[in-house]
Amino acid sequence: MTEIVESCAAADRRFSEQPAASSVRALPLSPWPALVTLLASAGVLNVVLWDVPGILRAVVVLGYLAVAPGLAFARLIRIPDGPSRFVVGVALSLALGVLVAQGMIHLHRWSPPLGLAVVTAIASLAALIELARCGLQHRRRRRMEAE
Repeated sequence: MTEIVESCAAADRRFSEQPAASSVRALPLSPWPALVTLLASAGVLNVVLWDVPGILRAVVVLGYLAVAPGLAFARLIRIPDGPSRFVVGVALSLALGVLVAQGMIHLHRWSPPLGLAVVTAIASLAALIELARCGLQHRRRRRMEAE
């Protein structure tokens, strides 16, 4: 038992010696995940509109709905750890899907294609915000290099 307490005390000292998170420079953002989200949104809408065979459509749409919208928002939160970002992204995707479905039921406008369009629009908006953030960061970096 004393070993556990001593190791916790050592860990506390080690964490208190590290610099604060605000003093650590933010890593540059990459525009590629946002672009992939935008392309996936367009692709999943095309799969539904072209009336692709059922099993392929089900796999593509369910895979997209389970991962893409939440990951777009999880990247906006800037979670540094990859697995944590993925778990938060999946949870956000499922919550967003449920909220959109409940909203459609409440408004008496239930339509699976409409729900998919709303979710892809929300995910695309998050991806566009991330692209804008990347562009602003790139501009700031270029301005600082020029000075």
